[in-house]
Amino acid sequence: MNTSSPTASLLGRAVRIGALAFLVCAALLTNVGGLMELWGLPPANVGEMAQRDQRFEPLRNALPRRGMVGYVSDVPDGVKLEMRLMLAQFSLAPVILVSGAEQEVIVGDFSNPNSIGRGLDPNLTVLRDFGDGIVLLGRAQR
Repeated sequence: MNTSSPTASLLGRAVRIGALAFLVCAALLTNVGGLMELWGLPPANVGEMAQRDQRFEPLRNALPRRGMVGYVSDVPDGVKLEMRLMLAQFSLAPVILVSGAEQEVIVGDFSNPNSIGRGLDPNLTVLRDFGDGIVLLGRAQR
């Protein structure tokens, strides 16, 4: 014998539909809020990215097609160094850049071309200077 009435069944169904509608509306509002936040951001500086790509373009053919290479820079600040590393990584992908000079091949990205080589491991040598502060470094032959 069924003890539930048609009214209770309809009420339960209405509650489930209402809960589902609430969840859908909450998700939509969250996404709309995120879109509004993105809308307020300034546009990406595509010119700067293209300029950085052009700066690294001559180096691309001197690097292995795949694998890991080191990355050094004269930028002392950790945040700025990480930003430069990420931008260089973007320009030189699929090669993976690893911060430091432990790899056999190292990309040097210097903001001041006159500082190339200063403060670097004395076992490193400039294999090729691509200009504009971009060099390819390697281990000196013993």
